[in-house]
Amino acid sequence: MLGVVVGVVVVVLLWCLKFLLFGQDELSEKSILEIKKDELDAASKQWKSRVEKSDAEKFSVAGRMEKNREESNLPINIPAMEKNKKTPQAKRFKGKEGNDSSSTPVSPDKIRYVELTRSYSVPDPDHDSSGSDTSLRASGRKVSVSRPDDETFKDFYKSIESKLTTEQVEVSAGDFDLITRQSLLVLKKNVQVQRRRGASKNPVKALASRADISNEYTEILTGVAERERKRLNIEKLAKSSKLAPAALAGLVSKEDFKQVALKKSTYTTTMVPYKDLMLLHVKGRQHVQTRLVEPVAASINEGDNYILVTPTTLFNYVGKYSNVIEQSRASDIINHIQQSGDLGCKEVEVVSLNSDNSSLMNKATRMFWKNLGCEEREIFTSGGNPEEDGIYEANILATNMIYKLEGNELVSLDEYWGTIPKVEMLEPTKVFVFDFGSEMYVWSGKNASVDKKKLAVKLAKEMWELGYDYTDCSICPLNVASILGNRPSTNISKTGGSRPDWALFAKITQHRETILFKEKFLDWPDFSRIIKVKGDQNGKTVDPSYNIKPCDVAEMLKESRSKPDLAVENLHLGRGDSYFDEETKRLFEFETLEISVWRILENHPEQLSRESIGHFYNSDSYIIKWKYRTTVKGRELSGKPSKHVQAGRDRCVYYCWQGSNASINEKGSAALLTVELDHEKAPQVRVVQGSEPAAFLKLFKGSMVVHDGKREESDGRGKARLFLTRAEVEDEVCLIEVPCEMKQLRSRSSFVLVDCESEQVTVWHGSKSSRQKKKVAKLAAKKIIDKRATEFCWSEEGDVALVEVDEGEESEEFLDVVGENREDYVSLLDSDLEYDYTMRLFHLSSVSGTFEATEIVCPHKSEYSSPYPFLQTELYSASQPALFLIDNHHDLWLWQGWWPEREEEAELGDQTGSGAVRWQAERKAAMQTAVNYWQKNHSGDESVPAFLVWAGLEPLEFKNLFPYWIERHDVTELNVKDGRQADAKLSVENELALLLRTTYPLAELLQKPLPEGVDPTHLEIYLSPEDFQTLLSMTKEEFQKLPIWKQTAMKKEKGLF
Repeated sequence: MLGVVVGVVVVVLLWCLKFLLFGQDELSEKSILEIKKDELDAASKQWKSRVEKSDAEKFSVAGRMEKNREESNLPINIPAMEKNKKTPQAKRFKGKEGNDSSSTPVSPDKIRYVELTRSYSVPDPDHDSSGSDTSLRASGRKVSVSRPDDETFKDFYKSIESKLTTEQVEVSAGDFDLITRQSLLVLKKNVQVQRRRGASKNPVKALASRADISNEYTEILTGVAERERKRLNIEKLAKSSKLAPAALAGLVSKEDFKQVALKKSTYTTTMVPYKDLMLLHVKGRQHVQTRLVEPVAASINEGDNYILVTPTTLFNYVGKYSNVIEQSRASDIINHIQQSGDLGCKEVEVVSLNSDNSSLMNKATRMFWKNLGCEEREIFTSGGNPEEDGIYEANILATNMIYKLEGNELVSLDEYWGTIPKVEMLEPTKVFVFDFGSEMYVWSGKNASVDKKKLAVKLAKEMWELGYDYTDCSICPLNVASILGNRPSTNISKTGGSRPDWALFAKITQHRETILFKEKFLDWPDFSRIIKVKGDQNGKTVDPSYNIKPCDVAEMLKESRSKPDLAVENLHLGRGDSYFDEETKRLFEFETLEISVWRILENHPEQLSRESIGHFYNSDSYIIKWKYRTTVKGRELSGKPSKHVQAGRDRCVYYCWQGSNASINEKGSAALLTVELDHEKAPQVRVVQGSEPAAFLKLFKGSMVVHDGKREESDGRGKARLFLTRAEVEDEVCLIEVPCEMKQLRSRSSFVLVDCESEQVTVWHGSKSSRQKKKVAKLAAKKIIDKRATEFCWSEEGDVALVEVDEGEESEEFLDVVGENREDYVSLLDSDLEYDYTMRLFHLSSVSGTFEATEIVCPHKSEYSSPYPFLQTELYSASQPALFLIDNHHDLWLWQGWWPEREEEAELGDQTGSGAVRWQAERKAAMQTAVNYWQKNHSGDESVPAFLVWAGLEPLEFKNLFPYWIERHDVTELNVKDGRQADAKLSVENELALLLRTTYPLAELLQKPLPEGVDPTHLEIYLSPEDFQTLLSMTKEEFQKLPIWKQTAMKKEKGLF
């Protein structure tokens, strides 16, 4: 034992000795490691001193306030939100007559009452009628119910008391002697113990004592039997009457209009969700709040955003120290109001203001402050502490009070009491009341009953009239705006006996909410910000074949009876002189007051003299100002014209006339200069040469002349000029200059040849020119002679002769000027056909999805027949390739366009792929339409005189269907390159038979180009069964069962792709 103790002592001594000898070195070594570590830590932090500090704080609200030398660490007048937020006391509201009770001890959602419905014979007055059938009606008739203890019952069963009172028994002393005695039975008898049992109740008395049984009820009639009786009577009458059953029902029915209760319109208009003047306060950071505040200047501070809503203007006041989130939210709200017309703002102007431009005090700024109750700008209240936004947001949300209608009372909704509401709570069958202090909304779902809605409005209105009490909250939402910003700390009242006049009490329904209501919710969806993902197109299969059906020729044969009309400023001008309104039976007459014309010279207008008005050049552009006055006339009840005439105000219209050869720059300059000349803000109408409306032509009273070239380059001296006559009405005649050649003549029209050198005007009449056409051509020629306009370069002296000549009887002088080869045009001298008709033009297209025919109508058509109502530009200006069907009365023409040259590969595919297939399908449908059209219109003809022509390759007979023709050599080259022949006049029936061909030899399908009408993507369908079996070693049925990829691979291998 002693040895063990000695050993322990020796070990302790050795440890002590070791510490004394080596401990100091270990300590020194440890301190060196710590020093190195500290040096490394310091070196790792030296980069911070070399990198500039982030400037993000400079752009924050606090940074902007420091930059402007304003204190950012300001006191906040509203208390910070505590851990247990202060919210209003939840309660049940039963109305002014009922006693409100707190809903805090027991949640109303945990109590479930089973409501027992009464029978319809005894309706419960307190029962919600939302689920009842609205077709039931109370007749007002009271039906009595017999009681078991009625008069008959009492008469049969007399009471005991009445019997005792009616009977009298006389007893004398001798009667007692007759009483005898008998001994009792002296026998032992077992007596059973009588247990006490309750007496059974008399059911008749029990029924009579019940107080809940009525002795009468109100009879409810459904009217089913009455309606069935009426229906049977109507059916009997319908069998012997020509009137419809609905008409008979109206004649038989008897309505009592005294029983109809009309709705009061004044009740709903007082609860619209907006006011004429509202100041919206936009403030917050995480969930920005938009609240209605008092529209006074004291409500504004520089730290927030404000929106002032008026019926005509939206003012966006951007506070100098408002954060970016507030500014963005305010901008979104204004855009929504402006686009949707919300808050009663149909057409409003948006004005943005801030403290910088408010110092300018322009008209908009003065109007802003005037609406807030001050004539001039007050001293700005600077922004408050940057942390004020978050504190305000938390406190204002705690004041939210939301009620739900349950039974006959409003019950607080605990889940959303004192918090921000969510959209999921708005159920279609529920009715809620939202109390936001300055705003109270009665929201009703689209499926909620009418009785619930009325009751909720009644209770909410009573609650609104009781005032407000926010003593349990940190702030009051009705006056919190007056303490925000850099203001001295003041105590504000949190209670009030009534709400202010600027506060809003409104009724809104589902899907009709305003932006002010939507902004109170956390997750109200904004569909304008949703970026929709394009649907998956992989599952769709595209059928490359097109099954285009011909047009409905019955609709095409119906001619349009509409008259030319030009509508400007919601006023119909008709032909420019008068317009009769069939609906109002009023006649509008137009009187021309003044006509001014400007010619466009590069970038400035040049006004024409009065003598030059009506003379245009097809290489120039013009601006025409027409000032006119409207007179309205009506008719008396007798049908005679009324003596009372109503003269309207003076109006004007600006026409921008563009010549067919005018440059693009001049056309653009004409449009811009029209805006500059339009000081009256009058309507502007663009007019293209050849498409002038009748109202435009009537301005010049038959003196309009369109010359060739430009005004400054024109020189009419020493040469004859040929003019075509257009229009058939005397005041609408227009002369158009054409090349002085024989090929420009047309047998169905009249031309005017002006020879200034010989001082002669010749009127040439075609052999088939109508009487009206000859008349207007002669009148136009006389006006040229009478006015002697400078554009014709007449000599100052000498008389101008007027000569009329008919086709085939021309003088040598006339033939020397225009030529002698009559084969240059299609002369109708030897034709025996009648030509008193107007040609019709149809544009055939499937752009809308179905193959339709759209008729092109002449803009100045009249009751007279027009020989050449359309121009060549109608065909060539359409989107190509185009299809036009021309009904020339004696024959039909199907005009086919051309494939424009494309440079992009995607557009080149249209000519060889699906675009070519669709084009062939449209051609086939157009040809079938032409055949059907002729057969429907000429049922007795077996042959169809319908012809097919290609653009640029038209024969002379087709060209002479138009008043003049300009060759398009670029189009000719494109169609010749595709294998078309010039001057080809193909039969529509023959070409249609080729397109309807269904089988081709294999050799034709393997060569290029393919036959007309063959679908290049489905060449296998044109093979005969034998060729199909030989080429693909299977039948068509077996081929169709293969997958698409395998079918494509086999067609590529055999060259059918």
